[in-house]
Amino acid sequence: MKPTEEKSIQEAFSKVQEFYKQHGRIPIRREMEKINTLARRYFGSWNNFILAAGLKPRVHKTAEEIKQQLLALLNDFYDRNNRIPMRREFSAKSTSVRKYFGTWNKFIIAAGYNANDRRIPSVGKLKNSLVKFYIKHHRSPTVGDCTHKYGLYNYRSYFTHFKVTTWADVLEYAGLDSYFRITTMTDSEAKTKVIQLIKKHRIKYYKDYERLKPENFPSVWYVKEKFGWNNLCYLAGTKIPITKISIKDHYLSLAKELGRTPTTKELESKMQVTAGAMTWKTGLPLNQFLQFIGQTPAKKTPERCKLSKKQLADLYKQKSIEHGFKNGMPRSKLLELTGYTRDIYENRFYNINGLRVACGFEIVPAACKPYSEEELRNILKKPAYAKRH
Repeated sequence: MKPTEEKSIQEAFSKVQEFYKQHGRIPIRREMEKINTLARRYFGSWNNFILAAGLKPRVHKTAEEIKQQLLALLNDFYDRNNRIPMRREFSAKSTSVRKYFGTWNKFIIAAGYNANDRRIPSVGKLKNSLVKFYIKHHRSPTVGDCTHKYGLYNYRSYFTHFKVTTWADVLEYAGLDSYFRITTMTDSEAKTKVIQLIKKHRIKYYKDYERLKPENFPSVWYVKEKFGWNNLCYLAGTKIPITKISIKDHYLSLAKELGRTPTTKELESKMQVTAGAMTWKTGLPLNQFLQFIGQTPAKKTPERCKLSKKQLADLYKQKSIEHGFKNGMPRSKLLELTGYTRDIYENRFYNINGLRVACGFEIVPAACKPYSEEELRNILKKPAYAKRH
C-alpha cells in the first residue's frame, strides 16, 4: 500500500473516531459518503471499515434486545427524575414503543411502574360544557362546533362516556333540544308531509324547504339522511334526479306513450338532461344501460367490418355472381346479400364504382342531364350567387 493511501485511511479513521466522541454513536454511511467510498475500496464494506477503526459496527438487533434497550432508557429516566416520563419526552422512541409494546401505557406497565390515569373529563364536565355552549350561543352545539373547540371536548368523548352512538342522543342526554330529529311524527308521516309541502310550494332546493317548513317538521339534516332530498323532490314531481331508477321509469313511460322504442333525443327531451349526463351518473353508455334493464335501443352502433379490403371486394364479387348480377349487385342489395352496409363499402373504396373496378366489373356512368356546349358556357358565365335550377 502506498504511503499516500495509508495516510488517507488514517485520516478516515480519525474522522470516524472524532464523530463517535462528539455524537456518542458511529456514523452511518450516507453521513460520510467520501469515506464510504474509501472504506469499500480498501475494506470491502462499511462495517469492516468500522471494525478496523476500533469501533463496534451497527448491526440489526432482535426484538428482545430493542425492548430491553427501551426499558433501560425508561429506568434511567426514572432514576434521574424520580418519576415516569411523559410520552412527549420519549418522542424520538415513540415509533419503537408502539411497535414493540403496543401503547405507551403498556410500555410503562412492562417496566414495572403504574401508568398515569387518562386525562378524560367526567360525565358531569361533559354535560356542563354542552349546557354552557347552549347558554352562550342560544342554540344546541353541533359536531362541527366540537372540532372548533368553543369550550367543548372531542365529540368521541361524549359518545364514549354517554354510551351513545349519535349526536342527537348526546344532546338528549344533556337535556338539550335535538334539532336533528323529529319528535312529533313517525318516519312514514314525516315522509308524506314533506312530500306534500314540496309539491304545494314547488320546492326544488332544501334551502327553500328550510325557510318554508313549519316548526314541527323535520330538519333538512334529518330529511337528507333519512330519505334523500332528490328522492323526495322526484316523488313530489319538482325535480328529476338522474339515477338508474329515474332513467328506467322515464324510458318505460315514454315507450308506453309513443307505442314504440323511443330514441335518445326523445328521452333527453323528456328528462331535460343530456345522454352524457346519464352516462356519467350510471357509469354505463346509454344503450348498454338500456340493454341492462332488458330494453332494446332504437339505434345501435353498427359492428365494425373486420375483413380486409381485398376480402371485402372478393365477397362482393362472389355474392354478385352467385345471385346473377354480372356487373355487380345494386346498392340496395348490399346489406341483404353481403351483410355489410353501403357506408362500409364507400369508406373502403370511395364509391361503388371504385368497388366495381377492384372486382374487375365495368364502371356504371352516373345518371346526369346531358348539356349542349352552349348550355354549359351559359352556366359558367353565371355569377356564383345566381340560383341554379
